[in-house]
Amino acid sequence: MPALEAWEKVIITGSNGDAFLNSVHGQMSCQTCHGGAADYTFNTKDEAHEGMIHDPSAFDAAGGIPACQGCHASEVNATANSLHTNLWGEIAAVETRGRCTFEGSGYEAGFEGKCATCHTTCGQCHISRPSSVGGGFPKIGSYYSHRFRATPDMNEQCTACHGSRVGTDYKGELEGNQPDVHRTRGYKCEFCHTKDEIHGDGQYTGDHYDHRYEVASMPRCENCHDTSAAAFTAISYHAMHVDPGSGRNLQCQVCHSQSYKNCTNCHNLAATTEKYDIEPSVIQFKIARNPSEHRSEYDYVVVRHTPVDPGTFADWGLTDLTGYLDRTTWQYSSPHNILRRTDRTPEGAASCGAACHETPDSPQGFYLRESDLYLPDGVTQLPDHDANLGIVIPPRTAK
Repeated sequence: MPALEAWEKVIITGSNGDAFLNSVHGQMSCQTCHGGAADYTFNTKDEAHEGMIHDPSAFDAAGGIPACQGCHASEVNATANSLHTNLWGEIAAVETRGRCTFEGSGYEAGFEGKCATCHTTCGQCHISRPSSVGGGFPKIGSYYSHRFRATPDMNEQCTACHGSRVGTDYKGELEGNQPDVHRTRGYKCEFCHTKDEIHGDGQYTGDHYDHRYEVASMPRCENCHDTSAAAFTAISYHAMHVDPGSGRNLQCQVCHSQSYKNCTNCHNLAATTEKYDIEPSVIQFKIARNPSEHRSEYDYVVVRHTPVDPGTFADWGLTDLTGYLDRTTWQYSSPHNILRRTDRTPEGAASCGAACHETPDSPQGFYLRESDLYLPDGVTQLPDHDANLGIVIPPRTAK
């Protein structure tokens, strides 16, 4: 995403600036949210900005958001359980692989300097671009100024954070891929992802979520698509592959997703101030036995490689990931690149066997095989070999 000029990040101007100043929020003084010196009590820029709060929608030391909670109390209360705010999934991953308790561990500084730069606040969805791309007022059509948006903009806000995989998939930007069918029909993020999911579950009483797939309000294909017996009987391929309790129940994406990015390194975590390195990545499509305890109703699912290795957090002081093998590194995934016709469901295919079951046993094949857990020499095991051995699909035996 192209960076904004310095003035574009802060100046309230133009028709959108006027619209903001005439809105409910614009009728408040700047100090109501941002603090700083009272009007006419300063002589210099530095004096004017003394005590100013850059992002008043971030949680304060007391765990509240005073600038927002006076009018939006229910949303603020729910946000305490929001994965967008807390990144609990990442914290849980550190705890699992490090066999540690994150809070008070001494690893927080490294986490805050790197992983937590993707934390979001109310304002980073409803006013500005996220801080992970430099912040500043979004460009929606024209310069949007300080206007508040009830619904975040898909390009300027949602995929500013979720762009390297979700946005790329959804827009069909990978070579050879097409846009997701929902994108083609004009659907934006909020069509599936509701405010209750994004803001957080105000009724959640656990310590913290372990994974985003644990969130009850997360969207599912079944929310829109008829899964009744009559509907599935009408499509023979569904009847064969969607059969809960049979041992052959397939996640929808197994047939209806396109190839997607799989990362090979963990963003160059050596220094807390460096930018992420999200490349190189490998474009693949892999089906495996389901490793997820939160979506356990499926027997076979699409998996994406998680770029973690035993030394990922060494520069934080977590030098020995004693639980590195406690969780698979090929993880349950739901790529945002759905099509009716894919490489596994091509128009006019003779059978599933021709399109999918007879896929080669190679990195280009559709199934995660044990051979995928070795270096290209076919002899040297990858560090995560043992973690993933339980989810690989054995090669077909000759009849």
